[in-house]
Amino acid sequence: VREVLRGCRLHLPKFVSGLDRAASTQAQLGLGHSYSRSKVKFNPARSDNMIIQSIALLDQMDKDLNTFAMRVREWYSWHFPELK
Repeated sequence: VREVLRGCRLHLPKFVSGLDRAASTQAQLGLGHSYSRSKVKFNPARSDNMIIQSIALLDQMDKDLNTFAMRVREWYSWHFPELK
């Protein structure tokens, strides 16, 4: 399937009259950018979106680390209750 799509994309200007290679390349680039924005959930109105996501990630990592430390302390106290 990929080979067929690549062949269609390569030979599309030959099949469609009035379509030049520059316009096709520009359309492919625009389509790629819009697809990437939808996958990354890019919001051009908010330039600080990456900062917000990194702060949320740090908060989540802190919470996970605290949970892990509590579990390790609990497991350690099962084996060595005198050190609790």
